[in-house]
Amino acid sequence: MQWEPTDLFPQKDLWKRFSSLPLEIGLQKIDSYHLPFTYRYRVARNPKNSIYPRKSGKTDRFLSTITGEGEQENRDEEKKGEKLDFRERIPWNSGTLLAGDEDHIRWEYVTDSLSELNTVLESDFLEKFWEKERFDFLEGIGFVTSCPTNSDQGDKLSVSLPASLAENGDLVGFRLPTDWGFYREERKGRLVFFRKNFGRNRKNSFFNLVSYLALLVIAGKEGPKATFAL
Repeated sequence: MQWEPTDLFPQKDLWKRFSSLPLEIGLQKIDSYHLPFTYRYRVARNPKNSIYPRKSGKTDRFLSTITGEGEQENRDEEKKGEKLDFRERIPWNSGTLLAGDEDHIRWEYVTDSLSELNTVLESDFLEKFWEKERFDFLEGIGFVTSCPTNSDQGDKLSVSLPASLAENGDLVGFRLPTDWGFYREERKGRLVFFRKNFGRNRKNSFFNLVSYLALLVIAGKEGPKATFAL
């Protein structure tokens, strides 16, 4: 199942026409409007048997194996008995791999393109983060990280948009589907809608939410006869 706006939401006819398109085509059409939306994906993990302790050489060694960087150098350092010091921000697969904060390892990707986000979420390299033998994992809970709210799938998708869109009435009639696990944050001049623990197979609910928000904004600009060029 995936979230979709019900008939109680505004612009339901426009949504029905849009939702009949293949996902990739629909995302490309939304991108073509260059809306002031920013999308972020992140996945957090702790290496196997490392829940809660501070970042250590074990985390550094794991970063080395997952990225393929510095493997020989790290082996040489281990032989010398010296402490490993893997850098805390690593550019990797168009995103950034981070270490040293509340989560031992976090990969995040930020973009203003839904099409690019979809491509990244379909990428094979993300499968590494769902390998149970690599990370702390408990049956019945899922992947366990240093932040309890990240437990289960450990990932998060969010969209950030100008708060002025709501203030100007572009989002009139929109109700955040909290029963689907979506939440709202308010930051300086921005609104952020997000959901945690999507997993590998539930991204379409996020794409539907963002696409619907985009349709509301587009319809507000084009007027009541907006066609979205379908």
